[in-house]
Amino acid sequence: MPLEFESLIRYLEAIHPLPSEGRERLIPLLRVEDLAKDAYFIRAGKAPTKVGFLIKGWLRHFHIDAEGREYIRYFCAGGNFVSSQSALVNGTPSDFSIQAIEESRLVVFTYRDWLGLSDSHPSWAAIHKAVLERALEASERRERTLILDDATARYRKFLEDFPGAEAHIRQYDIASYLGVSPVTLSRIRGAMPL
Repeated sequence: MPLEFESLIRYLEAIHPLPSEGRERLIPLLRVEDLAKDAYFIRAGKAPTKVGFLIKGWLRHFHIDAEGREYIRYFCAGGNFVSSQSALVNGTPSDFSIQAIEESRLVVFTYRDWLGLSDSHPSWAAIHKAVLERALEASERRERTLILDDATARYRKFLEDFPGAEAHIRQYDIASYLGVSPVTLSRIRGAMPL
């Protein structure tokens, strides 16, 4: 069994014990997917069918407006699930793209297979529920920060949520994530104590 599968299984077991024969049911559904820098995991406008668990690398979730400007929605580092949840649930095209910032590796499975597991045993259903709750909590924290915090507080929260991210992510993308211009981000960084 690939070590990448073990990483996912440990993550799931930390949420809730797997049912008996859980590993045996899960492993045939998994595959490893490598993404080159700038490759897409999901493209806006296409209906996704897969979910990924990021093992290594960094991804960005972003929207593009009618004028072609990018707006960063979220960054993802190893140890997190990756997908367009609402598009999967509704069977509709994703509103955003997910792209590798650097070479990345994921464990991938189809959403349909995941739902089959969830329906097969209460333990899988509990894991599914916990994963969704964590995603909702992260989304609500992000929304709250964008609405209530000033740019400096948002930057501090970014550094707290994504330690080491600045070594991987372009300053332009960080500024977009924070909802500020690159010049404003530079000013914020310059005003912060080293």
